[in-house]
Amino acid sequence: MSDETATEAEGPAPGMTECAVCETDVPAGEFCGLCGWHLTEKPRSGPSWLRWRSFSGAAGENLFTPNITSSLFPQLPAGSRLPFLVGLCLLVACLIAATLFRLPAVLITVAALGLPLLFLYYLQEADAHRDIPPSTLVLTAGLGIAIGVGWVLLTGAAVARSYGVPLGAGITAGRIFLDGLGVPLGGMVLMLVPAALVRLRRRGTQESLDGFAIGALGALMFTGAATLTRLAPQFTGGVVARARPMAGLMVEAGIRGIAVPLTAASVGGLVGAALWFTRPANKVHQHRNYVRLTLALIVVAVFAMYAGAGLVDVARVPQIVQLVVHLALAAVALLALRVGLHLALLHEAHDEARSDEPILCTECGHVVPDMPFCAACGAAMHASSRSSRQARRETRPVLVESASDPAGEDQ
Repeated sequence: MSDETATEAEGPAPGMTECAVCETDVPAGEFCGLCGWHLTEKPRSGPSWLRWRSFSGAAGENLFTPNITSSLFPQLPAGSRLPFLVGLCLLVACLIAATLFRLPAVLITVAALGLPLLFLYYLQEADAHRDIPPSTLVLTAGLGIAIGVGWVLLTGAAVARSYGVPLGAGITAGRIFLDGLGVPLGGMVLMLVPAALVRLRRRGTQESLDGFAIGALGALMFTGAATLTRLAPQFTGGVVARARPMAGLMVEAGIRGIAVPLTAASVGGLVGAALWFTRPANKVHQHRNYVRLTLALIVVAVFAMYAGAGLVDVARVPQIVQLVVHLALAAVALLALRVGLHLALLHEAHDEARSDEPILCTECGHVVPDMPFCAACGAAMHASSRSSRQARRETRPVLVESASDPAGEDQ
């Protein structure tokens, strides 16, 4: 056999192609089923460890696309995201209605319970109760509620000095670091305690989106309980607060009902995903510094902005400035969560690849080889629940002939 013939024989088998990043023969498609990189050359794709052109949690989305549903509810099938977007819009509409009609009790209730209840519904839709022991979810929620109530009771005097009712009363310079930095940063650290304690207790299968669910649940329960406890005195002021300024109610709705829970869910989910993140044995050292440095910078940036928001709250600035700062912090935290989940899904340990077995991708609807990433859209298989993956593997797609073979009929 000549050298040229031998070289051709050693090339990829029919239907296979070599990935330029992992240097492995994989089924032909748009993406490598093993590492998730583009098999067809894409201009300005960035480094292979980031793959910013394609978000690993949703098909057809750029990493930096501001999609709140695929970021905050990452394990939802593509067809289920619209109802959750409608739910978020209804939550905002209820806050606006409570503000316009000057109903502080309704506003506080919706602000404290709206997003936590929607997230609990997400956990049900994402089969979290099948992938994570229910006792773990109950423990996480209970810890978040208990710590949130205890923190408010402990810091009530400091918050009363800095916030008052309505928000933004301001304090003296001598208390600015204690009340402006200590209270918000202390609360931010404490809302991460449920995820940390559960991580120390729980063993078994480790997937980053399990950690996201636990971290976000604990943080949302913490903030919901803290909001209800802190603002409970407003329930005694009557059903309609005609004397309350509309601006104060609007700021309270925006901060308590939108910015605070979104920030809590994003930060808690990001830290939870990091705690549950596990590198595959064959990639322990690959891109380790890049991923860790990126995640560390994200966490530092979010903590710095959280501290800045605390200082703005205690300073004598217009209430609208407080609202803008908190909403900006929520947007940055949500983007940080999206990047963190994307990196975790790209680089964590995945299920065993079965390239000769077909499976239905819930993101794009294509039947693709059963590998860590969809060969058609690049979404990570871990972006769906374990129970969903197991069900699709138990009932794999079967090729059905659309018509009989004419040659066979003549014989």
